[in-house]
Amino acid sequence: MKQYSKLLLASLLAVFFITLSCSDDDGTKSESPAITLSTNAESIPLGESITFEVMTHENQNVTGNATYLVNNTILQSNVFTPEAEGQYTARATFALNGSNLTSNTVTFAVTEMLLTSIEISAASEIIEIGDTFSFIVTGNNGLDVTSEATYYINGEEISFNEYTPEEIGTYEVKATYMHEGALLETDLLTLEVTYQSTEVTVFDEVVFYDGYQGTVSEPVPAGVIRKSNASNVTKLSAEAIESFSDELSMQVTIGALCDNYDRIGGVYLNLVPSGSEFSTDIVEERIEIGRFITPFMNKNYQPTEVPYEFEVGNLALLFNDPVISSTYDFWIELYVFGVSSAAQKEVSGCAGRIDTFLGTLKFISSDKTYEHVAQHLEPIASSARVNNYNSNGTDVIGETTKTFTFDVEANLSNAKIHLITSNHGANSGGEEYVRREHFIYFDNTQLDMYKPGGKSCEPYREYNTQGNGIYGSSPRTEAQWISWNNWCPGDVIPIRSYELGEVSQGTHSFKIEVPDAEFVDGKGYIPVSVYIQGDIN
Repeated sequence: MKQYSKLLLASLLAVFFITLSCSDDDGTKSESPAITLSTNAESIPLGESITFEVMTHENQNVTGNATYLVNNTILQSNVFTPEAEGQYTARATFALNGSNLTSNTVTFAVTEMLLTSIEISAASEIIEIGDTFSFIVTGNNGLDVTSEATYYINGEEISFNEYTPEEIGTYEVKATYMHEGALLETDLLTLEVTYQSTEVTVFDEVVFYDGYQGTVSEPVPAGVIRKSNASNVTKLSAEAIESFSDELSMQVTIGALCDNYDRIGGVYLNLVPSGSEFSTDIVEERIEIGRFITPFMNKNYQPTEVPYEFEVGNLALLFNDPVISSTYDFWIELYVFGVSSAAQKEVSGCAGRIDTFLGTLKFISSDKTYEHVAQHLEPIASSARVNNYNSNGTDVIGETTKTFTFDVEANLSNAKIHLITSNHGANSGGEEYVRREHFIYFDNTQLDMYKPGGKSCEPYREYNTQGNGIYGSSPRTEAQWISWNNWCPGDVIPIRSYELGEVSQGTHSFKIEVPDAEFVDGKGYIPVSVYIQGDIN
């Protein structure tokens, strides 16, 4: 009897497990799942998500505790956002009482992304007058609907996806597109139309040499005169001047040769009697119009050049002034005092060489027309070395204060002071590494109080391809830079301008004070360049 009972029990268990088994799609047998996987959709468009739910046979929701696999890849949650169209398979697992239960397999389709929005872009958002804007319109699903879209400029419909403006100024463009009965519309895109520009190259990769060596006899480009190893000059042509408007910028590019240190450089305007050949003896005025610091550059590493930009619209007024231009020729001087001794030892390919930098200078002007007013230029100082230890550099030994007295030959309106200063002295505790308050006075009235520097030098790190003690091996915070730097290797020195308004004919004074400057060991200096320019009443 007991034997019969054992056989009967075995038979019943066999029937029970057969009942639990079912056939997969491929005809094989698998165990009926103890958990069931379901989805909120059998098909979704690309860009949308599908959500899974898992229930046990006891109707217990274990969605939050299950593990999900799509195409055998484990998900981080029960929500899946596909990245491509196609068929997908999904299953889930759930741990229960030490066993890992596996769900049924579900399939779902991912179809083409629905077109629900469009955006507009322009080949260029800033063009010169006479050029043409061209537009492209694409959908959120990547569909190009440029040819089917409708375009509007400042609210007025245009015929095509191209537009040639007739006036300078700001424009707004948008596009619409009808899709399955719904009108899709882009955001507004702002466009800018500027004057046409003219580019005049004054120096084209002129070579500079070691400033401590005797002046070399290497040839120079046509029209260029080597004033010294550190300085080259050339005359602005009448054709170049004629192309300048009062929207004028000056672009300097310095290329690496065999000087891998940070050096001071500048651009000067030399006024030479009209028709005379250049010589330092006949220069009536030499005015600094831009200053920069070279980065630490190794010519064997990119980038091998650094650009500098200056806004000098006021100079165009001088260049185009009929009285000034008939009295003087304008000779532009590009100056970089380089030294090659360190690079000869530290830079591969520089042994025995004394060429230090390459220099390119361009003037870039718009063709904007403007009403010219007769100009007066009053030079005050050009790279004057202010300090507290030399009678030529200070009013009072021991104090960093320097007064310049000058005569203005005509009554002026709209007069401005243009000032360039930078602190130098690389010795321990030198003025390069301490930010000081500067006080600026005109006729004993304070115009300004400023500390040079005050910005991060990280944007110029890329140009400093030679290892150096200023940049170090890792980035510094803005606060770390501001705590000590007066300028950045690879940056311009700012031109500070001050509105004076009316300035009467007669004697005036300009004064600079830096009360806290120390000039440790009697070294260092503050080169000061300043001039006044205004309209003649």
